[in-house]
Amino acid sequence: MPVELDVKAMQRAARLLVGEHDFATFGQPPQGHATVRRVLAANWSGEPPWLTFDIEANAFLYRMVRSIVGTLLEVGKGKMIVNEFGAVLAACDRSQAGPSVSPRGLCLVEVKY
Repeated sequence: MPVELDVKAMQRAARLLVGEHDFATFGQPPQGHATVRRVLAANWSGEPPWLTFDIEANAFLYRMVRSIVGTLLEVGKGKMIVNEFGAVLAACDRSQAGPSVSPRGLCLVEVKY
């Protein structure tokens, strides 16, 4: 049975990603590198079960997008509220994030220099 998702709550949580933040909660940097990234846009589109998450940033950490999407899905399932998502982002603690989603379906659209 498919899970009902609160896409509006997921969108509200995604908006919290926009700006410059320490994304240690959601990814791993290369050895000796910073975890601060600047997200320019983060949006959900489509209708369940066919949802698309678009995110634009100055750089990404290893597994960052998969972890963010997994945690946003926790919001959509009602297992986490939007304010908790903001606290998870600020925690800089990977154990606070939701599960990472599979890389299947992940698509790099564009790289800008």
